[in-house]
Amino acid sequence: MERRQRNTIVADFFANGYRVSGAFDARQRSLGDAMYDNTTSYLTIENAYVSSIRQAGEITANHPIAVIVKESLTFALTMDVNDTLRRDQKYGSYLGLQMVPIFLTLPFFDLRGFLRLPGRLDPRVLLSSSTERYLTLVDVTAHVTFEPDLSFQGAAALVNKAQISFLGLQSL
Repeated sequence: MERRQRNTIVADFFANGYRVSGAFDARQRSLGDAMYDNTTSYLTIENAYVSSIRQAGEITANHPIAVIVKESLTFALTMDVNDTLRRDQKYGSYLGLQMVPIFLTLPFFDLRGFLRLPGRLDPRVLLSSSTERYLTLVDVTAHVTFEPDLSFQGAAALVNKAQISFLGLQSL
């Protein structure tokens, strides 16, 4: 049976108190590959709908094309883990993966989920010595800090490490 790759990835992008929902063209590469790519500073999405996170159901603007500045992005949320993985993350590691429960605080949000770590890598190393700009979390719930009843859920999130102010772990 032939496996078909999806042409678009629907995702929610969060930054500065706003949510932009849109479709990323994945014919050339996955959203994860595009986000982790250090040679580009922006991401183009189609059919973008903008809303305040305080009133997430109320669309304040829509645009056929939107450009997202990756450096300003707080996190991106998807419904499929494979959409957020880089090509090298999709293939198995001889060390195996561990799923580490994690809690993060970001501007306007706190996130709970699991960090996929190869082998025995210490999660603290990811924030200090890794050159990658993002962390990939799975099984994510994002709570809006000033609206306790408002949350967003997804299978995976790409989190901008520069936006993380607190990282909580259950153990090392």
